[in-house]
Amino acid sequence: MERLRAGKKSLKMEFFVAVAVTLLSVAAVSAGTIYGCRLFQKWLVPGTNHVMIHIGYQRQDGVEDLAATRFEVDSGERQGIPFINSIENGVPVTEKYELDKFRLSVESVNYGIGWNGPRRKLAYIGAGIAMGALPAAYSIAGFLLCAMWFYRKKLAPAIKALDDAAQHISRQDLDFTVTCGLGNELGELCRSFEKMRQALSENNRRLWKMIEERKMIQASIAHDLRNPIAIIEGYTEYLQIHLQTNDLTPRRIGEITCNIEKAAKRMEQYTESVRAINQLDDIEIHREQVSADELISDITADLTLMASEAGKTLMMAGAAPFDMISIDAAILCRILENVLNNAIRFAREKMELSFALQNKKLVISVADDGDGFSEEILKSGNRLLMPAADENGHCGMGLTISRVLCQKHGGRLELGNRQPHGAIVKIILEV
Repeated sequence: MERLRAGKKSLKMEFFVAVAVTLLSVAAVSAGTIYGCRLFQKWLVPGTNHVMIHIGYQRQDGVEDLAATRFEVDSGERQGIPFINSIENGVPVTEKYELDKFRLSVESVNYGIGWNGPRRKLAYIGAGIAMGALPAAYSIAGFLLCAMWFYRKKLAPAIKALDDAAQHISRQDLDFTVTCGLGNELGELCRSFEKMRQALSENNRRLWKMIEERKMIQASIAHDLRNPIAIIEGYTEYLQIHLQTNDLTPRRIGEITCNIEKAAKRMEQYTESVRAINQLDDIEIHREQVSADELISDITADLTLMASEAGKTLMMAGAAPFDMISIDAAILCRILENVLNNAIRFAREKMELSFALQNKKLVISVADDGDGFSEEILKSGNRLLMPAADENGHCGMGLTISRVLCQKHGGRLELGNRQPHGAIVKIILEV
């Protein structure tokens, strides 16, 4: 995946930040818990500077006295044991002994909580267990909450958006929008998916438009084929009737066969036109950066020659005020040749040619001084680009081919009339 644009967060960085915040939070809470438990234990056994001294003394008669006393470590009484308690004949006796005459053992008060009651003992032990168990529980709970939060905030929105988009596309439904407000890689993926959806929707729209146009062209051809077919059938029936009566002169037979031949050629032209249009689907657009001045100069020279050979005049009405353009020069030449041939057929004396650049689109206008397009063609929204049943119609197959080529080049073909008379064809191509 490409590097995210400036200002966008990385999903990996967001994950590291979430884990780091969780670790710091768990550490802070655990430290507070341990400190609180320690304070609670000290409250239960406040004499942490005391020790229990267990004393055993061997008498001369062999009897050993046992006693215990609490001794404060930092009290300053370090020269001897002040008192030792023993029992003789059931009577407590307090005696003082020297250090070198007895044996002793020391036990910390913290381990010897025997002076506390059962509840305090249980609370003291529980506080010690909590100092180890609660930090572990905090760690587990913290990472579980971190994982849940990260999934819900950073992963789930993009996953849901992409899943919904995939389901729409599987149903061949492109009328939706992929929305995701994340600023990480998944958000970028959703935005790329939305661009893909828009491209698919546009391609689908163009495909359906092309299919509709093909249907329109086929219907127009089927309609126009009726005329020559009807002519051939009529003359055939006429010949069958009159050949039996033998009342046809050779001249009349020649006229009929000539008309049948013309109708057959018209049918051949229609079928050839269908073949030519079907071949347009295989044409690919190859754009190149070319000099607009050189391209216009070459095209104008060729079109001027075509007009002069037909006895018409071609004039330049305007030139493009730009230098380099991205265009398929071969496709442009083919479009202009078809449009100019149609204009030559119906122009009285002259045609006009102009080039302009508008919103990164090349606009080429070809105008003639003929009678212009019929109202039927103009009202149809420039869709009837097939030859009409009337051979004097101002629309030919060349315009149909040019229109398809304009669409493949990302443009369109527009038809119109100008005052006081004459037709104008605008070729609009993306450059």
